[in-house]
Amino acid sequence: MPETPESPKELPLAEVTAASGVTLASAHECEVPQTAHVPKPTKENAPMLDVHPAHHAASTWRDFFIHIATIVLGLLIAVGLEQTVEYFHHRHQLHDVRQGILADASLYLHDVDELRLLNRQRIEDLNTRIQQLQAALSHHQQLVSPIYRPTPPTNTIRLGNFSAAKASGLVQLLNEDEINILSDAEVGVAKSEALKELAQEATRKLVAFEQRFQTSYPKGAFDFAAATPVQLNEYLGLLIEERVRRAEYLAYLDEMHGGATAFLKGQRDIQKIRHAEEDSLSPSQH
Repeated sequence: MPETPESPKELPLAEVTAASGVTLASAHECEVPQTAHVPKPTKENAPMLDVHPAHHAASTWRDFFIHIATIVLGLLIAVGLEQTVEYFHHRHQLHDVRQGILADASLYLHDVDELRLLNRQRIEDLNTRIQQLQAALSHHQQLVSPIYRPTPPTNTIRLGNFSAAKASGLVQLLNEDEINILSDAEVGVAKSEALKELAQEATRKLVAFEQRFQTSYPKGAFDFAAATPVQLNEYLGLLIEERVRRAEYLAYLDEMHGGATAFLKGQRDIQKIRHAEEDSLSPSQH
């Protein structure tokens, strides 16, 4: 019978490891950790949105036109909503502009009426003084001291809200007649200021002449006993010049009063506004 091969002897663990050249320590170092390393997510491996294509492309002309019509309808709805919002926004802005202009017109009329009253009183005082001087010249009498009512402070006529609307471009929301009426009012303010300056310059010249005969300034008495006929005639000329300037200024203020009153009553036809200005003049002023 054949001989049975001998089973290899089991070698001690130390000998096995020595023979293989691997120590226990190195074997321990080679052990794979049981928990595998999971890499952290980065931009490269971040989950992406899964965009699905359309379920199916338009397979017939009917489907194609339905798809196009849906897109067009959506765009029309979006544009319509935007225009609706813009329309109501402009309506609100227009309301604000018109309210501001009405406030301008009320203040405009108030300031015009104050200036009208002041100029009427000044003309009355000048008429009295002219009569005193003419009587003194004709009867060779001594001229009495002048008495004028004090001049109260007055506001400069202004259109602040209209100017702000022009600066911001909102004035374009108004209609053509409204813009023309307000532009006329602006021109009127500028002209009234020019007439006011001419009247005030005439007043300054008159006051300067009168102070030549004042014993002390500012509250001293006036003594015209030494005034020559030539000087008194010069004085008369200065009084008449101021009266003329005041009358011109007052006539223009009356026109402004008529236009502002018509505007505040709701008139927006520029030709009717201008007729209202002309109708406000007295017969002597035409």
